[in-house]
Amino acid sequence: MVNKDQLKKFALFDGLEDAELTRLLPYINKHAYAKDVYLYYPQTPSIKTYLIQSGLVRLFFTNSHGEEYLLKLIRPYDAFGLPLLKKDQLRLMGAAAYQDSVILSIGSDYLIESMQRFPQLALNLYHEASSAGRELLLHTRNLATLNLNERLAFIFLYLSHKQQNRDAIELPIRQAEFAGWIAASRGRLNRALNEMQKQGLISVENTRILLIDRSALERIANPGDWQPSVTNSTDFL
Repeated sequence: MVNKDQLKKFALFDGLEDAELTRLLPYINKHAYAKDVYLYYPQTPSIKTYLIQSGLVRLFFTNSHGEEYLLKLIRPYDAFGLPLLKKDQLRLMGAAAYQDSVILSIGSDYLIESMQRFPQLALNLYHEASSAGRELLLHTRNLATLNLNERLAFIFLYLSHKQQNRDAIELPIRQAEFAGWIAASRGRLNRALNEMQKQGLISVENTRILLIDRSALERIANPGDWQPSVTNSTDFL
């Protein structure tokens, strides 16, 4: 079962009154998903909105051969699969548990109807959607305009800005997935990481990246662009 105190941890419900949360509770379901279980696939109807309580969920695209390409990872207390206002639209990406995860879900139709009764919920959904849109634009911009070293510097600074330990970044994904996510081969990624280590910019320890020369990374990544919005509750990875 889900209670009001648990809902208050999610940005989607931030600022809602207890009475409003009480009205939402009967429509929220809670399920456990084992690692690698799919929540939904691309080209399926958008009938639910999801919130991750624990674990990690990956969002992905597929090509015509069914190969999957990582878009981002969803961490605890973030929302994903946001409702589509046009009912005939299908999802453009899929979602699967990257780790054993506990996830809440609510019917998208009911969530849209509730926006009219609870203005704060409508505002929160707008913030979630605008943050997700900004992240997608940043990612697309980086792929189109930055070289590989610049993209890596941008990503490392962005993630360090959002994580508590600003000098160490945890990358909980496999190297092949990371390479695909930044549009590089594993060979090119390895060469770029080795080059950055030789230059004294970073140090790589398994899945952890230590930022050694932050000022140099900022010069490479175009200072200012990498800083996330203070209202942004989600991560690229």
